[in-house]
Amino acid sequence: MSLLSWRERLTIPTYDNEEYATTGRLFIDHELCNGCGVCAQICPGKAIEIRGEGREKKAYLEEVFPQCMSCNDCAAICERDAVTAAVAYDFGYYFKKLNRGEFRKPVPY
Repeated sequence: MSLLSWRERLTIPTYDNEEYATTGRLFIDHELCNGCGVCAQICPGKAIEIRGEGREKKAYLEEVFPQCMSCNDCAAICERDAVTAAVAYDFGYYFKKLNRGEFRKPVPY
């Protein structure tokens, strides 16, 4: 069994600190959004919330600590193309960065 040294423990990143990790960011076009809530239901990080009542009901990125993983599921399921991933999740400090390329919608089967 391998235990961490004190030095290794001090270098473990805290992912709610933007110095170590940046969560993904979404752009939600409120002109196109009808507030159906499908994007919020499919989001694995629970980063999208629906606010408002009636015609004012719209999707928003959670403000406190959005745990958006840039999976792009919300953009793929939105029938009105109101949601777009704008910034990819970046582990930054602790992990090697890979060039993931541009965001694009998944291929439908």
